[in-house]
This record gives sequence, structure tokens and C-alpha cells, in this order.
Amino acid sequence: MINRANYHLIEDFLAYERDTLGRSEGTIGRYRSWLRFLLNWADDVPFPTAHKISPSFGHFIRKSHGSLALESQKKIIETTRVFFRWAKLYKPAKFLKLPPHWINDLVPPTINRQNNDLEYVRYEEALQLVALPIEETNLALLRDKAAAAMLFLSGARVGAFVTLPLSAVHLETEHPFINQWPELGVHTKNSKKATTFLFKIPEMISVVHEWDAVVRRQCPSTYPWYAPIDANWGEYTISYKEPGKNREHALAKRLRLLYSMAGLPYKSPHKFRHGYATYGLAHCRTMPEYQAISRNLMHSNIAITDKIYAHLEENERAKLLTNLHANPVCLPNDELDQYLSALSKDDLLEAISKASRLLAR
Repeated sequence: MINRANYHLIEDFLAYERDTLGRSEGTIGRYRSWLRFLLNWADDVPFPTAHKISPSFGHFIRKSHGSLALESQKKIIETTRVFFRWAKLYKPAKFLKLPPHWINDLVPPTINRQNNDLEYVRYEEALQLVALPIEETNLALLRDKAAAAMLFLSGARVGAFVTLPLSAVHLETEHPFINQWPELGVHTKNSKKATTFLFKIPEMISVVHEWDAVVRRQCPSTYPWYAPIDANWGEYTISYKEPGKNREHALAKRLRLLYSMAGLPYKSPHKFRHGYATYGLAHCRTMPEYQAISRNLMHSNIAITDKIYAHLEENERAKLLTNLHANPVCLPNDELDQYLSALSKDDLLEAISKASRLLAR
């Protein structure tokens, strides 16, 4: 039987995460589901004496719930560790006897991504999806095809994409972008706010433009870009009903149909985000480009991007390094050296600035 005091402690923790740290309701829901495992493990034992429970929580997750994906096990144990650190800090009298080292020993499983290839939508697959011939009257499939294109071009998380209003999508600019802003109703992870930019892959951006024009002709700026569609006896119309709460699941279902039509194995909507990152990183040649991809993914820092995706470019890196010996040796240019040595500091700075502009062309 679950200890009632344990349940209330978890609710206090979730309230702190929501009210003090500003976590979204979606995040709170995930935390609650992960901490349910902790409640079940402790059973009727109070959390302040959790260190006395056998088997340990990590062993319980690995053995009793071994069918869980490693990523899920990792999230469960990490969230549990955060909970106990909060309890130790904000409920010191109650958790006085809980050893700090026991909390630190809540170590999640290591995920070796180099041996577990991250699944993603490949550029060629995305092209096949957006190249499907769709009748102009079939608004549902036209929308779904545009969704596949937008997901690949933007790298947006699914929850953010399905809640993008028309006012957040800006295509008629030199650098098309979307406003992933919670104040516009966009559901971003941890309620982060960012303006993110789209790749301008011609075959895909044209499909996005076509759907954008259709939906803007009929809907107000507050309406979802991924608009709900009504189907009656083979006729499709944009619905003006309030969008449902399970739009992420609806999108997944619709994309499954699109994959089937293209003769491709199904990949979830989130795999488009991985595809965006993989495609972008494969084309990066400079650190600013790498930073741009990382920021567009709304990662807090480059280390997160590197941890998740760096191994995906191993094949490309292997080719470069294997053939590096065949490159000609860069011999010194004495004339250039003499010329640069004669320049003042101000002239050198100006030369660097001009060289940078030339390289950027």
C-alpha cells in the first residue's frame, strides 16, 4: 500500500517545480508518471528511511522494469534523484537521517549512443513523403504532407508544432522562421521561448508555402497552422472547432498513413527532429554554424547537442581523417608573411575583418 505521506511529499515537490521553477503542465505530468515508480518501490515505507529498503531503487528499476527503454529508466532515476535532493534541502528536519551519499548513488544507466544508433528521418525519406501526389481537394493529406516538410525544416518538437498558430509562422521573409513563444499558445519544453529558423530546402519549403497559403485564406491568425480538418462523404473542409488535446497522437496517426502511401517504414513525428539535427550537423563546416543548429534545437548549450547527435557524423569524420594524408602540405607563403608583418595592429584588424567577409561569401 502506498504511503500517504510519500504521496503528499511528491505533490509538494511537483508544486515547487511548477510554481517556483515554472515547469509546464506537460513536464509536471511526465515527472508524476516517473515518480510513480518511486511510490510503488517504497510501498508503505516512509521516504526518509528509503536508504533501508532492499533491493535498491536502481536495482528495482533495472530488474523489475527491465522492459522499459534505457532512456525511460534514465529519466525515472534522474527525476528520483532530483526529488530526494529537493527533499533533503527543503525538508531538512524530516530527511535528517537520509544519507546524502545514498542520494548521489542514484545513478541512471549509461546510454552508449555510439552502439545504439539514434533513429531519424533521413533527408531522402522526407523528400519521398513531400513528393507524394495528392489531390488538391484532399485537404487532410495536403496538410499532413506540409506537416512532414515543416517538421523536417524546423526541427520543432511535436508539442510545439501542433500548437503553432498562424501568427507564429513567418515564411514571406528572406530567412523564414517560427516563433516558438508560450505567450502565443505554443507548447514548448519547459516553457522555453525562442525564434527558430527553417532550412530552405526548395522541394520542402514549397510544400510548406502551398499549405500556408491555403490555411491563411480561410483562418484567423490565432488558428493552428496544423489546422483540424472535417471530412464528410469525401469532402474536406477546415474545421473551426476547438482543437483537441491529443493532437500529437492525431499527427502520429496521420503520418503513419503518409508513410504507408510512400511505401516507407513508419517513424514517429519526433524522428523528424532528429532528422533535422542530423542533416544540419552534416552540413556544418564552422563553429558558428554548429552553434546555430544547437540554438535552433533550443538546447541550453552545445554540449547537449554534441551528446545527443555528435556520433551521427562519425562516418563523415572517418572519411575526412582517413583521406587527410592525401591533402597537399600547406607550405609557408614568405611574401604574404612579410607583407602581414609590416602591417600595424589596426591594419591587421581591418584585414581580418575583410578576410572574414570574403570567406562568408
